This record gives sequence, structure tokens and C-alpha cells, in this order.
Amino acid sequence: LQCALMLSYFSYRFLHLLGIFMVLLSLGGLLAARAVSQERSFPWKGLLTAVHGIGLLIVFVAGFGLLARLEIEWTDQGWVYLKMLVWLVIGLVPVFARKIPDRAQLLFWLSLAAAVLAAYLATFKPF
Repeated sequence: LQCALMLSYFSYRFLHLLGIFMVLLSLGGLLAARAVSQERSFPWKGLLTAVHGIGLLIVFVAGFGLLARLEIEWTDQGWVYLKMLVWLVIGLVPVFARKIPDRAQLLFWLSLAAAVLAAYLATFKPF
């Protein structure tokens, strides 16, 4: 089944990186705001939350586009499943930050470690 909109490898890669930057920058903003204030709302909350969600969608779609362009049968690749789990956890960090605001700094460092793990998995495809 061929998709009507097949982008080049570099287009998918660019979009994937754009999505990653969107997610990580918005996450940094959300966690920083949560760390300095216990208020549930702040001026950029809506923007940062939207950028986080849109970035996650772009990461997911462009990631599968990259797999298709590289002709990787992702169902046979354990690293793909782990990478999806990592991004699911990163996607849930704002929820954790809202529930346990006093752990915002820990969530920041865990998010960074999760992003590094995702990069490692994509680069080395260990299993």
C-alpha cells in the first residue's frame, strides 16, 4: 500500500527533528514554570501544551515515515518498540509534573535521559 504523500528521507528526518525540538523545548518550559510556581495556570501554558502535543504527533508520523524510507520492517525491531515507549513516557511528563510539581527538576533530568536513550536506539538499533 503506497501512501499518496511520500516525502524524501531528508524531509522525514527534518520533520522528525523538528518534532523532537518542539517536544523538548515545550517540556523544558512546562517543567520550568512548574518548578518556580505551584500555580496550575500560567501565561504560556496553552501554547506550550499545544506545541508539546503537536510535536509528539510529528515525531510519531515522521518516525514511521523514516522507517518506511529506510525499508525497515519495524514489527521485527525491538528497538522501535522501546523507542515508542520512551516517547510515550516523554509525552506523559506534563501530567506527572502537574501531579507531583515538587519533582519538576527530577522530571527534567529524566526527560533528558529518555531523549538520549531514544537517540541511542535510533542511531545504533541495538536489537
